[in-house]
Amino acid sequence: MPKAETYNDLIFQLGDLARDRLAGKPNCPRTMDRVYRAEAALVARRDELAALEQQMNDDDAAWQDYLAQYEADRAAQYEIVKKWKKAVDAVEGQTKSLRKTLSNRRADLRYALEALKKMEKKHADLELTTQDQSVLGTSRDNLKKNRIQQMRLAREVENLERDVAMALTPKPGQPGAAGILAHKRMLDLEDEMTSRKEAFDQAMAELDRAIAEKEGEVQAAEDYLDQALFLLGEDVYAQRIAEAQLAPFYPRLDRAQ
Repeated sequence: MPKAETYNDLIFQLGDLARDRLAGKPNCPRTMDRVYRAEAALVARRDELAALEQQMNDDDAAWQDYLAQYEADRAAQYEIVKKWKKAVDAVEGQTKSLRKTLSNRRADLRYALEALKKMEKKHADLELTTQDQSVLGTSRDNLKKNRIQQMRLAREVENLERDVAMALTPKPGQPGAAGILAHKRMLDLEDEMTSRKEAFDQAMAELDRAIAEKEGEVQAAEDYLDQALFLLGEDVYAQRIAEAQLAPFYPRLDRAQ
């Protein structure tokens, strides 16, 4: 047994057809303007979503290109390192502990910078929400202490980086200098890759959140357009606008009431 036609389904179909049949005509209901605005909003949201998705694709493609170049550069340096393995191993033994300390301090600095940003935001919010000078003074003092600690940590990282660079710089005439320099270049490449990977992951996460939010906006725009078409259908039915393709809906809607 065929499913009975419902009033809501027929009204929506009528509005959808009226959008095509009555647009720009003298007998076009005023509710058509709502449909135009809804369509424009939907197109804009879809374009914005497409732009975000394209940006994500472009950024991912650029990252893959960078990784391919990174692997090629690293492989080229590794061939030189293998040739002078003994000299490189000697330097590696001398600098391994120093580089580990540098890696740890870099991580500490990243966390310190993130914590400082949160503290600065919290203090800015306090300045807007409280007049208690004692609370503000304590917050200001804590902020000052953290800035000093962050600056000291940044200087420590700079000093460690200089020490590592000096340890990995061969002296004039030192045997295996080419291998040591290639080893240093490999380490620099790895540091750069790690830094860029963190930035890439963060950018991808932000884009992913933006896309999810935009998809919600697209869905809302689609729902609004459906509502606008429904209202147009009701307006057309109420006026029983004389149009050959719309007229057959009127008796069907009368029966569905």
